[in-house]
Amino acid sequence: MTALFSDAYLKFTHLYNQLQVREEDNTIRVPEKVIRCIWNDQLFCTPSLKTREGQNLEIVYPGYWNFGKGPDFTSATIKVNGKTYEGDVELHVYATDWNAHGHSRNPDFDNVILHVYMWQGRGKEPRGKRQDLPFQFEIKDYLTKGILDLNDELDFENYPVLNHCNLGLCHQPLAELSQEKLTQLLNAAGEARVFTKMERFHDSIIIEGYEQTFYRGVAEALGYPENKQPFQVLADTLPLSELTSLVPAKASKNEKVLHYQALLFGISGLMDKDAEKKAGFRKLLPIWKAYRERVPGSPLTKKDWCFRAIRPANYPYRRIAGLAHLIVRHEKTGMFADFMGSYQKILTSSGDKIPDKKTLNAFNDFFCVATDDYWANHYTPDGKTLSQCQQLVGSARSREIIINIGLPIGLIFARAGKFKNLETGLNTLFQTGKSASDNKLLRFMKHYIFGNQEEMIQVLRSEKQIQGLMQIYQDFCTQNQNNCLHCPFPDVVKKYFS
Repeated sequence: MTALFSDAYLKFTHLYNQLQVREEDNTIRVPEKVIRCIWNDQLFCTPSLKTREGQNLEIVYPGYWNFGKGPDFTSATIKVNGKTYEGDVELHVYATDWNAHGHSRNPDFDNVILHVYMWQGRGKEPRGKRQDLPFQFEIKDYLTKGILDLNDELDFENYPVLNHCNLGLCHQPLAELSQEKLTQLLNAAGEARVFTKMERFHDSIIIEGYEQTFYRGVAEALGYPENKQPFQVLADTLPLSELTSLVPAKASKNEKVLHYQALLFGISGLMDKDAEKKAGFRKLLPIWKAYRERVPGSPLTKKDWCFRAIRPANYPYRRIAGLAHLIVRHEKTGMFADFMGSYQKILTSSGDKIPDKKTLNAFNDFFCVATDDYWANHYTPDGKTLSQCQQLVGSARSREIIINIGLPIGLIFARAGKFKNLETGLNTLFQTGKSASDNKLLRFMKHYIFGNQEEMIQVLRSEKQIQGLMQIYQDFCTQNQNNCLHCPFPDVVKKYFS
């Protein structure tokens, strides 16, 4: 019995010690939550920050305090040596807690871009199965005050929003609105979001036409935020019309896929000097060599692409391969022409009625790419396999492309041609389509703004309301540097919607 009790006590004290922050004097302890408060309020000297590896670090946006399982802060943005990264932030007492807490084996932490800790600690450095670990940042040398002074001054028991049950200050005025008023607010914000996107695409359409603008938009969307910029460069370096003119018209569909993949991978800079040794590039390299002298030199290199904190299924290799399939699928008439034609058929067949769920679901899969001889099962060219076969472009991403790219460009087309029925149909899709959207940001806002109250969440019935909530986040949450106490949105709600 003594041995068992002793073992239990040792385990308890070990756990307790892990949850403490210590100064040089090991007898002095303050709660770990202080580190989260320090990060939340950015209570450290931000100029000249360095990662453990000596890289320049800039905290663009610290992220949002996470109330559930997973990383401590979500939706953060940092710059490392001038390059932007978006993802999560995890905080610890010691660097070695990354392994001690099992984060290297937990997929919930795959999107962590920065690991912040107070002290190095003893034991093994953070290591894991992931190809890329987060950047490491030891915060102790940058604090504005000593850790004990900060511990005494911070009312950390009431963080992150002082005495408001961890809800945004806009929650209460929103909760007091009727469902009709709340819907009105979200609809107005959703319409503003689409209008903003239409403005973004308008000038490009005038200069380059619908197909190239649409192609670039789809490419950017396949890159997610992390690789949006290199995908844009990829689409602009060799525009769609020039790209399709290079590939032999008489080639089979499978041959064309390989040709487009070779061209896109070649221009992307991802087909490096060791490409011939990699199974995913073995067929593509000879094709690329035949084209190399006929295409513009690429400004991209492998260093321009982000792999850190990205799920393997979303690696840019697979998205580029999927883009090649989309080009082949729509090369006869054009991707945008096929997209608009597909929706026009739905409107014609439905008449005055709202298209049924089955029809809309089929349309929502317009950009899906289900299979590829190599990339459906691999996420790197050197043979790293996925746990199971996965679509190169899935339903969720296809739906995102439709809403963020197809809808605004389609509305520009409808208005320019005065196609009233088409404009009405696209608006109907936006207003009535049941939303399947679910991401970290949306879940955060449901908690932070809506307090997870079912009667408020029920208002999010369509993509229009979802987009409205996203616009509110963009217009207010992101503009106030994570400081809810100074946000004007609660006053906006009271003044204009109550």
